[in-house]
Amino acid sequence: MADVFTGATTAAGSGQLANQILTAYERSARFALRDEAIWDQFAKVKPGNLTNPGNPVQFHFWNDMPVDTTPISEVTDVDAVGLSDTTVTISPAEYGRAVLKTLRIMTDDFLVGWDADVANLVNENMVKTVDLLARDAVDSASNTTTVTGGASSSLTAANVLTASLIRQQHARLVRANVSPWFGDKYAAILSPEVGYDLKSETGDAGWLVPAAYVDTARIYNNEIGIWGGFKFIESNRTKLAIDGGNGSADVHSSYFFGQEFLAKAESIAPRIVMGPVTDRLMRFRPIGWHAYLGYGILRQPAVRILVSSSSIDLT
Repeated sequence: MADVFTGATTAAGSGQLANQILTAYERSARFALRDEAIWDQFAKVKPGNLTNPGNPVQFHFWNDMPVDTTPISEVTDVDAVGLSDTTVTISPAEYGRAVLKTLRIMTDDFLVGWDADVANLVNENMVKTVDLLARDAVDSASNTTTVTGGASSSLTAANVLTASLIRQQHARLVRANVSPWFGDKYAAILSPEVGYDLKSETGDAGWLVPAAYVDTARIYNNEIGIWGGFKFIESNRTKLAIDGGNGSADVHSSYFFGQEFLAKAESIAPRIVMGPVTDRLMRFRPIGWHAYLGYGILRQPAVRILVSSSSIDLT
């Protein structure tokens, strides 16, 4: 009589124990690929001496007196002139999102660290939302133009950002007396696709890669180099309109700025909130995030936006 094997597959014949073999699952879950938070870190100006809690928040500016180069008379008194000021207003608003877990899912779920995963997702949503609120405020800058000077809808794939245009942005920031962001360098944020076009330029007028580039601070994320008076940062959170140009060209915004271009009015800082369990059987467990804040352009001359296309088609 032939041997009967006790095994897991049909090869074992009548000795197959398929019910003993279960589907195996990894007990840890992975998260989606994520980009770095960029914009909120540049909102350095915050109200520091508020008269009272309130909304909106006003920032005040003195206007410089006009220069008078006309000689005055030795025997005639001068006429007094008035002073003037302006204000910038930022209106904070509440933002937030919550997840309501049941006791049953918390009991039955097989993932290791399920609660920690949920908290991670909530925190990522908070960081991404707050960062995009800051960028949306920057996108309201008045000094916004395209590389051609025309409408963004007319940009073609050939209308890319060039080194010459970057040098123009530097000159305009200097002309406006804007203080640099990093020592004697301004900051620039652009998309990876625009960065590709810029670094593809050749010759003396193009991108010059430094022989050595060292920044011991490493505070700002995604730095790609210093050139033309700017420290460049690549980010996936620049404004993008896929197929927004002519001939399905993608339209990208690139940002050039110095000190005090962005202000933040923060009544309640972004935070994770563990909501109260209020149901009769204590089964519903809320977790979410909340913030009460707002962003706004503080000094319009201190930020410039240049809209271009890219030779890389995202579609």
